[in-house]
Amino acid sequence: MKPFINSLLICLFSISAWAGGTTQQPQKDMAACFAAWDNKLLTLETDFTQTTEYDGLLISQSQGSISYLKAGSKLRLDNKDGQTITQTALTDKRTIWILDEKGKEISTLSWQDWLLGQPNQALFDFGNYTQLLNKHEVSVLEYKDETAILRLTPKNKAENYILYVAVSEKNCFPQSITIQADLMKTTAALTQTRLNAELNKNLFKGIK
Repeated sequence: MKPFINSLLICLFSISAWAGGTTQQPQKDMAACFAAWDNKLLTLETDFTQTTEYDGLLISQSQGSISYLKAGSKLRLDNKDGQTITQTALTDKRTIWILDEKGKEISTLSWQDWLLGQPNQALFDFGNYTQLLNKHEVSVLEYKDETAILRLTPKNKAENYILYVAVSEKNCFPQSITIQADLMKTTAALTQTRLNAELNKNLFKGIK
């Protein structure tokens, strides 16, 4: 299997840990606003760029697009080279189907089996961000340019990682997310985002 699934699904959405901080504070509860955004999400289309570093050295970089439909919990992840799709993952959050660049199925795997091996398992689990927040201590690390950097630390002290989520005060959408675990850092940024817009009905063709 190409490294796409490991690199893409390990992510979701990010920033370097913002150093410093500021005394300025957002006008709203950003964690509550973030959860409310997720609860209202019906469809999503967005581009992403993701990098993974170890001790400051770049290990991998990928880009592509994400499509999500709440009805049926359908998710599509396209890995791209420029505008050309090189691999696609389709899931109904039960099974993941991997398709090649021509749309031909090449393998399948269990959504739950994959989740068990992911410390950041909720990051692409749209519709369940409230659960993610409930599992973490949340604080505003920094607020700048109408964007709050939320710092999420696991309530389970056996879990050794930190999440940094950049949330826009305007619409509470996660612009980016950083996952820091020891010397490993995975960052993903979402751009060209369309929320609750009508989706092409053929996007999820291939989910059985």
